[in-house]
Order: sequence, then C-alpha cells, then structure tokens
Amino acid sequence: MSKRPIRTFKHCMLTVCTFMLLPYASLALDSDKEQGVTWEADGDSSMKIVGDLRILEMSKNVRVTQGTLEILGDEATFEHSVITGELKKVTVRGNPVQYQQQLNDEGGIVVGSSRTLSFFTDEIDGNTILELVGEASIKSPDSTMKCSAITYVVDQDLIREAVGPCAGALSPTAN
Repeated sequence: MSKRPIRTFKHCMLTVCTFMLLPYASLALDSDKEQGVTWEADGDSSMKIVGDLRILEMSKNVRVTQGTLEILGDEATFEHSVITGELKKVTVRGNPVQYQQQLNDEGGIVVGSSRTLSFFTDEIDGNTILELVGEASIKSPDSTMKCSAITYVVDQDLIREAVGPCAGALSPTAN
C-alpha cells in the first residue's frame, strides 16, 4: 500500500485543524509581548559567552514567564545577543515541560507539553513562536493535537507545522 494517501490524509487533517483555529487569530494577549521575560529556578545557574551570544543556563524547577505565558521545566537556557542585549531564544527541557497561556480577554487558555520547548520571536514577522519537541501536545478551547513535534504561533493560536505521527480532536462546538 502506498504511503501517499496516508500523507495526504495527514496533511488534510493538519489543514483542517489549522483552519478551525483561525477564528482565534491574533487572540493571544497583546499585552504579553509588552511584558519582560522573567525566570526563577531552585538550582544553580551559570553564564558564558559563545560567539556573539551570552548564554545563561539554569537548573531545577525552572519557571519562565512573560505576561500570561508560563513555562515550567527542569532546566533552561537563555540566549542573548552580546551586541544588542536582545533575548534571542529560551529553551526549556523537562520531563515534561509544561506550557500555558491565556488566549484572549474572555479567559480562553491554551496548554501544552513536550520534552523540549523553545520560545523565540520570528525575525521575519515578529510573531512569538513555540517549538515543542518530543511527545508534543497542544490543547486549546476548540482542539487538541499530539505529535512528535509542533511549531506553534502564539500570536495567532496557530499550529504552523507538526511532525508525525500525529493525532488530534476538534471540539463539537468549534467555530
């Protein structure tokens, strides 16, 4: 049996899930981006410079927040530009990493988990991106998806890419 029909089906399902999430486009709270990224950890931390990046590593019960966005894990790495001081990327690892964020003023929440989660701003369009890798899952008010890896656009509540195998469900009340 050809794998082509299976790939086509998975692509169609990903497209359907993506379009079901479109009514929530741009609903992640705008005020979250205006907040600073904060962190706390129970363990050790260290800092080093590698090329043009200042790397801050921390361990043990790490909590990273930006507005309503919250990420919990076992350890985290922050990458800052040495030249500009700009935060380039945060990577959190855990067993698992837990993520949650308020989507809108009505209180809709998106939650997710994975083994590794990277959080950064897309340099092209300015959107906040989450890359969940390893037993990745995302659950919003209208859908759920579990895959090997998920690239999630926070600002649009949009799963931009998913690496299979994947499974998901749509709420019967999805708009």
